[in-house]
Amino acid sequence: MWVPTFQLKYLLLNNCILNKRTGYGIPTFISTQRSLDTLELSHASLKGTIPSWLLYNVTLDSLSLRGNFLEGPFPKPTHHNMSTLQGLDISNNGFLGELPPNIDTLFPNLVLFNMSTNELQGAIPLSLSKFQKLNTLDLSQNKLFGEMPEGLIGNNTSLKYLKLSHNELQGNILSKYWNTTELVVLFLDNNEFTGTIASNMLRSPSLIILDLRGNKLSGFIPSWLPSLVNLAILLLGENSFYGSIPTQLCQLQNLHMLDLSSNKISGSIPSCLDNISSWRKEIPIQIDQSLGSQFERIIMMGLRAGTIDRIYTSVKTDFNTKGMILTYEGVPFSLMTGIDLSMNQLMGSIPLQMGNLKELRSLNLSRNLLSGPFPKSFQSLENIETLDLSHNKLDGTIPPQMVQLHSLSIFSVAFNNLSGAIPHEKQFLTFDESSYMGNHDLCGPPLHRNCIANNLSQTQDSKGEEEDDSGILDSPMFFYLLVAISYALGFWSFIALICNKNRRENLFKTADRCYDWVYVNFQWFQLYLKSHCN
Repeated sequence: MWVPTFQLKYLLLNNCILNKRTGYGIPTFISTQRSLDTLELSHASLKGTIPSWLLYNVTLDSLSLRGNFLEGPFPKPTHHNMSTLQGLDISNNGFLGELPPNIDTLFPNLVLFNMSTNELQGAIPLSLSKFQKLNTLDLSQNKLFGEMPEGLIGNNTSLKYLKLSHNELQGNILSKYWNTTELVVLFLDNNEFTGTIASNMLRSPSLIILDLRGNKLSGFIPSWLPSLVNLAILLLGENSFYGSIPTQLCQLQNLHMLDLSSNKISGSIPSCLDNISSWRKEIPIQIDQSLGSQFERIIMMGLRAGTIDRIYTSVKTDFNTKGMILTYEGVPFSLMTGIDLSMNQLMGSIPLQMGNLKELRSLNLSRNLLSGPFPKSFQSLENIETLDLSHNKLDGTIPPQMVQLHSLSIFSVAFNNLSGAIPHEKQFLTFDESSYMGNHDLCGPPLHRNCIANNLSQTQDSKGEEEDDSGILDSPMFFYLLVAISYALGFWSFIALICNKNRRENLFKTADRCYDWVYVNFQWFQLYLKSHCN
């Protein structure tokens, strides 16, 4: 009940435990402040509801109550007064119910509105599309359903940041009336949107992030995406896209993260991916500057008081790498690069040109139908941290030069047709047998298959194949069988011959004549020798 004798302009109590002795309520002395401009009570263990006098304070410009335990429905004004708030962040709390249908008249000056990670239900009110100055809207991680109001994306040309992730929104992903030409960040992932992405849906050359993952979208990957010249993060995974990867994607010179995983994409991997500059040389994502000075002025709550609210100064996103979904923000976000084409129907060999992507940090081509050898050019991926080629049909050996990749921490070629000795030195000493399982002709540590024994087995197998190829005519069994048959035929033929009386007499007469002829000639030959040799 303390009433101070002074009037504050800025009050910043983030990460403080407030009113522990009196139930963690919002301090009531704030109601006596008539000049308060900025109030930050984030992560202050506050409980209960938000008093209406706080939201509808006639002087308050920026209010942050993020990360508390506040609950109840959205506060309504006790009188017919309007709020002067430009920035309102009450995310990460427990608010229930629906947003006010006349929210545009209650907060006519809103530039930033963040009610993410609450328990909001119902549809997005049409009145949200009537804001004239709204720059940033985040309603992600609630239970909102229905379609996205056409006016929200058709009239609000000032909108630069829109995040509606993790709700139950339905209908077409983007309306044909899309007219947010200033949009920089668009998160519509993990909803139930359907349909295709037509070329007339996005007319925002400023767009840097497009995240449509985890919906029910279908059709071809748009070939017109290069018209979004500043696009740095393209996330279309976990949908039902089909067809091939358009080669036009190679024109996106600033592309950092590409996720086309868990779709029905077929064909081959474009060999032109090394045309993308940001995968060959370090080019940080310049997103804060793109969001503009108005965004910085409101979103950096407390900036005028000398503090920076980091949750808005660096946009963050998720990316599946190192076997898990990691969240990137700040400097790691601006420098992260990755390609995820896993769980599709891609065929053919892996382009050798992918070895030129020296700034690539994550590459996942697993669970496809890729064949051919392990690309030797991958030894040039000097910044690669995650390389997953598992569950394909690759053959040949693992190039020993791969041990030079000192940044590699996750590596898998499991369930392919690779053979030969596994490189086992330097960074490759850290990988266990799970990285190589399912390749029956790989040998050496960490597998328990000795390379010498494996080579001997392969030699014996090759000899066996040669013997099989030589045919039955060269086998010993055929020789013995032929001798037995010949002997049997000769024996029984002779028996049959002498059993007949006439044939027997003729045989003996013939034998006598032959004997006489041989004897006479032998005698003659002896006389000839004696007469000439003497």
